[in-house]
Amino acid sequence: MEWHAVDIAALASFIVILIFAIRHAFSRNTLPPGPKPVPLFGNLFQFSQQQEWLQFTSWGQIYGDVVTMRVFNKPIILLNSAQAIIDLLEARSAIYSSRPHLTMACDLMGWGETVVLMPYNERFKNYRRLLKVGLGTQVTREYWPLMEKEIARELVRLLDSPDAYVQHFRRTVGTVALKIAYGYENENEEFSQLLKDTEDAVAMFAMAALPGVFLVDTLPFLRFIPPWFPGTGFRKLGIRTQQLVKAMADAPFDMVKRQVDAGVAPKSFTSDLLYEPPEERSRDEDIKWAATAVYSGQSDTTIAALSTFILCMMLFPEVQRKAQAEVDAVIGGDRLPRIADRDALPYVGAVLKEVLRWRPVVPMVPHCVTQDDVYRNWHIPAGTSIIGNVWAALHDPARYPDPDAFRPERFLPPENAPDSASFAFGFGRRVCPGQAVAHASLFCTLACILAVFDVAMPVGADGEPVRPEMVWSSGVTSHPAPFQVKITARSKAAAELINNARDGMV
Repeated sequence: MEWHAVDIAALASFIVILIFAIRHAFSRNTLPPGPKPVPLFGNLFQFSQQQEWLQFTSWGQIYGDVVTMRVFNKPIILLNSAQAIIDLLEARSAIYSSRPHLTMACDLMGWGETVVLMPYNERFKNYRRLLKVGLGTQVTREYWPLMEKEIARELVRLLDSPDAYVQHFRRTVGTVALKIAYGYENENEEFSQLLKDTEDAVAMFAMAALPGVFLVDTLPFLRFIPPWFPGTGFRKLGIRTQQLVKAMADAPFDMVKRQVDAGVAPKSFTSDLLYEPPEERSRDEDIKWAATAVYSGQSDTTIAALSTFILCMMLFPEVQRKAQAEVDAVIGGDRLPRIADRDALPYVGAVLKEVLRWRPVVPMVPHCVTQDDVYRNWHIPAGTSIIGNVWAALHDPARYPDPDAFRPERFLPPENAPDSASFAFGFGRRVCPGQAVAHASLFCTLACILAVFDVAMPVGADGEPVRPEMVWSSGVTSHPAPFQVKITARSKAAAELINNARDGMV
């Protein structure tokens, strides 16, 4: 009997489908429960690609707090409660701290060398050690004056062009991060281009860093299709992003390396590590990629949190007034709040915690288990992707009564709700190494805005309030959809206080 190419292809397809079906039938008896998958495609078409954490939370209410979903034949386990997240991602972090290998983000986009997507291995541990040394709580205090100066400059930009508040946040967050990472002193054209390249690269990363978003993550052989082939826009996107990632890693590191060799490098994360004695110093390649995490790892999340804060102050004016009253009583009107004022401004601190809880900027966190495990009598195979549904954990009414309400008081006595920051900054051995910098920057920005600005809902030409859409972007980082807002100085004295920072503007 003669076999033709079509016959062979049909037989091969049948065998692949059969293998998928057998493996699927076998594993369903041991994995946690979940929605019934469609043959071959799994649950791919059973949830929206927009705010998918809401669907995952809904499944948790049906099947329990640990749910199995499938993208094609790959199981993904969803952890929809704080207890499940703590049990696995915290208590068993030794085997739940790796990342799923994402062909698009790691191989095609070039993010595989960064600490955020690196598997849990010896190189990752070294990166974490470098970041802990360079961004620890005590070291971070040395950067407080830099953060406070840049936030004061941000207030000037907000006063001049309040409608561009997101762009101002991006500029400030990026500037602080790049100066900490590399010690930039001149905000020249090269600096501005690096800010833009980083912003573009991080935006593409946020889109690609969740399992199942791109088909090539499920069918890795697609990476070999040439970029000129029809329907391969993902290949072109990967090439462009890889160029950006390489530029943002190499150019600033090479600059600092030259400065260190000449003995003129200003203080920064990178220069501190390069100035270490040769016998103690890490490889240049490790220092270079660890430095990228200082600004690429937290910039997008900080911007999302600040945008959400502005939205909350507009929607909940009574919270804004109460926070402003605390700032006025403690700080007065003669100076701006400082990071050192945190302990004296507990309500402002509670506002920050509620911003991070009410609309978490990282609603889902992908992990990967590195060895077979058993949890509640379920078998979890090595290599399975695990997603901690931060949204579900922070909207659990058992932990946060009336979770849809924006109530900073829940974090103050007598309620003392669990601190949302423990979930907002990651879990176990994947906790954000720059959280001390991020928290200090966020607190100072919130306190300063509350001190000198009123945030209100704008009024349209018809005299009616212009209400926001209340839609958030999907991806690793979630931003509120663009919205109109009215930001004005609280008084002439507040405007003068802001204008005092103009001398520090470039």
